[in-house]
Amino acid sequence: MIVHSAPFLQGNTELPRLIRRYDWAATSLGPIDGWPPGLRINVGNILASAFPMFLFWGPELYCFYNDAFRPSLGSDGKHPAIGKKGPDVWPEIWDGIGPLLERVLAGDGPTWRKDEPVVMFRNGSLETVYWTFSYSPALDEHGGIAGVLVTCIETTDEVAARRAISEQVAGRTAELARAGAALEAANQYLQQVINLFREPLQILAPVYEGDTLADFRYVLTNEAYAAYANARPADIEGKRVGEVFPGYFQTSSFTNVAAAFQSGVPATWELHYDQDGLDLHNRMSAQRFGNEVLVHFTDFTQVKKLELELVKKVDELQRSNQKLEEFAHAASHDLKEPIRKVKVFTSMLRDQLGANLDAAQLSTFSKMELATSRMGDLVNDLLLYSHVSQQGLEKTQVPLDDVLRQVTEDLEVAIRQEGAQLLAEPLPVVPGFRRQLLQAFQNLLANALKYHRPGVPPVIKISAATALLEGRAHAVVSVADNGIGFDPEYATQIFGLFARLHARDQYGGTGVGLSIVKKVAEQHGGHIEAEGHPGAGATFRLWLPLSW
Repeated sequence: MIVHSAPFLQGNTELPRLIRRYDWAATSLGPIDGWPPGLRINVGNILASAFPMFLFWGPELYCFYNDAFRPSLGSDGKHPAIGKKGPDVWPEIWDGIGPLLERVLAGDGPTWRKDEPVVMFRNGSLETVYWTFSYSPALDEHGGIAGVLVTCIETTDEVAARRAISEQVAGRTAELARAGAALEAANQYLQQVINLFREPLQILAPVYEGDTLADFRYVLTNEAYAAYANARPADIEGKRVGEVFPGYFQTSSFTNVAAAFQSGVPATWELHYDQDGLDLHNRMSAQRFGNEVLVHFTDFTQVKKLELELVKKVDELQRSNQKLEEFAHAASHDLKEPIRKVKVFTSMLRDQLGANLDAAQLSTFSKMELATSRMGDLVNDLLLYSHVSQQGLEKTQVPLDDVLRQVTEDLEVAIRQEGAQLLAEPLPVVPGFRRQLLQAFQNLLANALKYHRPGVPPVIKISAATALLEGRAHAVVSVADNGIGFDPEYATQIFGLFARLHARDQYGGTGVGLSIVKKVAEQHGGHIEAEGHPGAGATFRLWLPLSW
């Protein structure tokens, strides 16, 4: 190893050591002791600089660089490049930098580039790095151009940082660039922006009389707000609110805005503004904004009118329902009486004729009695259906075990006649209307008893579970049987008023029972669902909320 001790190579850092130890005799430059003064001076200058510098020297463009430049070469890449020829060190970018070097060597003067992207091999792979650099002539001792001095700094991190910032503020650069425009232009721009808001918006400044907050002055408003004064924003900006809307002192508008401004606590409230010839329902908010207050409101006048109209309609509907219920009671009484008379007279006539009736006449009497009985059942069911809609019933905590016990007692004869088996699990307590729940359970169990398979005793299982529906806890009461079932496509249809899936001569009934169950469920804020398959039984699930 050859170690030179030239004075301009006396540093103990990495690059002076590499240059001292390099075998320069194997190059056209020859040993360091024979280097011309121009080369010594240029190499000494770059080694003495704390700024990244690179030197291409001689026709072969031998490479020299200093310690400050060294980090830019990375690891597992081009370093060490001392003593190597430029094209050999930088083959991947030579097409770009070669012509620049040639122009400098030809005497065309220095070049300068800022944040120039360069694809170079370092750290074991090709990387895109950015440089700000200058190529200038490196002079020999005679003043001739003998090489190219590269003064440079890698700006990859800075470019990446600027790019990241640019991406974050993309879309707002134009607005920020105009931030230094005149105040009037800024106000016009802000005016245009707030005019885009469809809801009324205003920025107010306090007006004091002595130490008392007496009013507010419009700093900025949008067109949606100014329209309430039949004006443009420019017409009212600068004026006191009390000048434009004197009546606002008579409402909570002024006091609430003043409180939000003075306390710094945002406020939201609803206001019926019936001053200054206006009749508005607003949802307002006020929030201090520096030494001003931002006031925004949503006009829900039309919604309020619809709400009041809805209340009126609901009231009318309730009165109509009341009249309907009264009619149902009267009608049921008026219908029951003729049905009772038809039934009595039919029975009397049959008894009077007695043995004189032939088989056909007896059959006619039987049909008359059956039709009369069905009509009576229908009137009774319709009366029950109308009762479900009754308002004014008081909700109580209803133990469903007690409801089931009472219904079981009421159906005791039918249960015994059919040889039915009831398997009941403990049931919860729910808030509701006891009489309506009795009707619902009565109809569900009666259905299970009625629609059993011929020759197969009914088995009815009553169970309960708890489930969440739309975030609300429900009791889910299931009534499952082993009866004839039904086609799944009718799972919704069977709850319709007068809905029947079977002929009357197969299974009696009016088709009102499950409609009553559905209505009871809805009156309790729940619902009823059914599941079944032909010949495989049916399951009805009654969903009832567990809270009021």
